[in-house]
Amino acid sequence: MNKKIKVAIIGVGRIGMLLELDKKRIKPASHFGMWNSNRKVSLEAICDEDTRKIRIAKKLNKKVQFFTDAKKMLTTIKPDIVSISTWKNTHFKFCKLCIENNIKTIVLEKPLANTLNQSKILMRLINKNKTKVLVNHRRRFDEQVIKLKKLIKSGKIGKINQVSCFYVYGLLTTGTHVVDTLRMLLKDIAGEVIKVIGIENNNNDFTPKDDKNYDAILFFRNGLKVCMQSLNIKDYDIFDFYFYGSKGKISFTGIGRTANLHNIIQSPEHTNFTELNSKSFKIFGDKPRKQFRTLSENAIQCLLNKKTLPLCTAEDSFIDMKIIEAIKKSANNNSKITYIK
Repeated sequence: MNKKIKVAIIGVGRIGMLLELDKKRIKPASHFGMWNSNRKVSLEAICDEDTRKIRIAKKLNKKVQFFTDAKKMLTTIKPDIVSISTWKNTHFKFCKLCIENNIKTIVLEKPLANTLNQSKILMRLINKNKTKVLVNHRRRFDEQVIKLKKLIKSGKIGKINQVSCFYVYGLLTTGTHVVDTLRMLLKDIAGEVIKVIGIENNNNDFTPKDDKNYDAILFFRNGLKVCMQSLNIKDYDIFDFYFYGSKGKISFTGIGRTANLHNIIQSPEHTNFTELNSKSFKIFGDKPRKQFRTLSENAIQCLLNKKTLPLCTAEDSFIDMKIIEAIKKSANNNSKITYIK
């Protein structure tokens, strides 16, 4: 029998463990759930400052060990893979700690770090130690969204002329998902984002204390412009994208669950005019997919095979961070165009 891979988790809050208790969510729904349900691994230990969480953890896995000190857990357990699912302002500290303790495969909640300077330091450490860091931008681990990327690249709706997208709850907290998803879906046909215009949105003030909402225009290398706007999560949650092509439109909605195709028809109202069909063809949806399962399998393969790369790398998250910082810089400079360096 093959020896099981040892896994440990730092942070067992909402995304770390507690979402396993949400009856509506498809399972696994957390880092704890994805490792606890994977037969190839042994979830050895978890670390959290809140000792009350051990009671929940023990109900899910009687054998899991509980630590309140991450360094002690790493030196005691010596895990092969570590998940870091803490709040964003601790990502730098814990990722650096794992690298210094020779953990070669790390699954990290987004973003890479809390600031661009922290991200630069982490990137130097990651490259120096040849650490594989998988950043959980979950659409990159969604098989249907991967297919959507291929569909857009194939020219199904022709040349992409404009894109609009909407998000809630902070540029760094949630907007980073928007930026990363845009890069995932458009990089192959439009290149990277080279400059931005940022606009502060003071109307939507329900956000994390250290993370405002911003609107933005993103300029891709081939000239494509993307409009990115924020709304108030107190009204409703939203994560919507609309891709307008020369041969049709794709709407990617339902917090990323659903994608629909709108083709071009002759206008029923105006002679010699065409318009987008209000009726759509479903590409996929409405059911959630098991992105956490894909994430765990990708991490395992990254550990076992030197040639396997993360579906979302630390480099991807670093570029996302540079774009986020440029949006803030532009907004704080009267929305002056700011280039990505």
